[in-house]
Amino acid sequence: MRYSIPYLVYIFGFGVIPFLYTFYIVGANLDQLGKVFVLIPLGLVVYNTFAFSFLSAIASTVIGSFLAMAVDVMSRGKRVASLLAMLPYTIPFTSSALIWAISLYGHFGWFTFLLGISYDPLYYKSTALFTLVLVNVWTSVPLSFLIMLSAIRSLPPEVKEASMVDGIPLSEYYSKVVFPAVGKAFWLSFVLQFVISLGNFDLPYVLTQGGPGYSTTTLPLLVYDEMFELGNFSGGAVASAILGVFATIPSVILLLLIRTKRNKLLPSFKLRLPDRAFKGLIYALTAVLLFFLDFPVYWMFLVAFREAYLDFSYPPILLPKDLTSSYFLTALSSSVPYMVTSVVVASTASVLTVLLSLPSAYEVSKGKGSWILPLSIYLYSLPSASFVLPLFMFFSSVNLLNTWWALILSTPIFTATFGVWVLYNFFVDFPRAYDDAAEVFSIRRKMTRIIFPLSRPATFSVLLLSFIFNWHLLFYPLVFSSTPYNYSFPPQGAQTVTIFALEALGNESLNWGLLASSALVAAFPVMILTLFAVDRVIKGSYKGGIKFV
Repeated sequence: MRYSIPYLVYIFGFGVIPFLYTFYIVGANLDQLGKVFVLIPLGLVVYNTFAFSFLSAIASTVIGSFLAMAVDVMSRGKRVASLLAMLPYTIPFTSSALIWAISLYGHFGWFTFLLGISYDPLYYKSTALFTLVLVNVWTSVPLSFLIMLSAIRSLPPEVKEASMVDGIPLSEYYSKVVFPAVGKAFWLSFVLQFVISLGNFDLPYVLTQGGPGYSTTTLPLLVYDEMFELGNFSGGAVASAILGVFATIPSVILLLLIRTKRNKLLPSFKLRLPDRAFKGLIYALTAVLLFFLDFPVYWMFLVAFREAYLDFSYPPILLPKDLTSSYFLTALSSSVPYMVTSVVVASTASVLTVLLSLPSAYEVSKGKGSWILPLSIYLYSLPSASFVLPLFMFFSSVNLLNTWWALILSTPIFTATFGVWVLYNFFVDFPRAYDDAAEVFSIRRKMTRIIFPLSRPATFSVLLLSFIFNWHLLFYPLVFSSTPYNYSFPPQGAQTVTIFALEALGNESLNWGLLASSALVAAFPVMILTLFAVDRVIKGSYKGGIKFV
């Protein structure tokens, strides 16, 4: 297993050991556990975490499945509809939260105005959690859409052709044939979304700070508050351990789903409508959903490039008027040190991800160290808050806090483990003839001369997704950095562009243009990159890219 040694050293050093050390910290302070959460309703926090994760996962999976079916039904415009469905995926969580902060502003926010709501639902205990779920669903639908669309497109075309020959209506074809056949992908999407939502720190932190009261406080937010706001490391360790145990259940389910050979994990049902009525219903609902997914992005651009006096108009002005670039240019010039850090960290961590994950995935696909894959998926499924305290203590002890190295070294525990999962599925179908040829002709450096060049499509996917993940990060930059890059060498200051966007929230009530511009600055570079990559995936330009099932 010589190819896997660097990867194993890394995941044990920055994943397994920190995760176990969190439980050691809890055990070493057992006598203080009764004092840890005296004033905090821990039961409510656990309930919030579960409700937020479950509702987000089921809603995003159902909506994503519907949109995937809608795109498959379309005879033209599939590419455009797919790109529109994927648009929220290009927006970092921090920018998403900022967009919705000015979309839910009672009479002045476009969303609350269209629904006839005169108040901000984030300010009330009865509606705050469900509003967070709504925003999280908005950010999560694209992933479910991509998984389900890939599953539907993987069905043999002969199945649909036979159904059409037999005169089966489209509604019956999808209800009785397609959805049962992609049941595994449906539940895989649900569990993945549950796991991701379980560790979602950004949206609750940016939009509500856990309030009003504790009505939207989740376990990741509690970990941060206890450790870094209150200085209660024991309390943070307990919350982190609870979160880790909580995340283990869906992680095990995810592993079982991946291992199962059954695809038909959904029951069939009979829905019989004339094709014209079915298509009309599909197109109407798709138009509503795409409006919900894409209008917030339009709102971000609109508010960023118009005069401030238009922000608090009633009814909201939804069309371009009195445009200006001053807010965007101000935000862009102020963001440079943050942008430098994000580019360097995201690029370096992405390259490190590929260097660690590709050799190990190749070796595992050949039957060596088969236990590495389930361990990787399990570590990937754990929320980032499960590792944060031991990593913070380590970086503090070696004087790496507030440096690029802390971020570069900490994030591949998620991207490299995900990379092993994706690349393993690629190498499983890798022709054995290449290995045989390397042995027959005694080719040295097989990994760099054969494996790396021939795996460029999958490597590109992993590199891109790793870059996007690192660009979107807020939790680790918030914990491991305290100032922006100061243009010194060696580099000092490691705040990223997501923190720059977050700092604009303090001016939310005064200057929406600057807030929207800050969100746009954080989102725009990765928006272009992601749309380019998603377009290539949708067109099928690369074969053997991302494969989950």
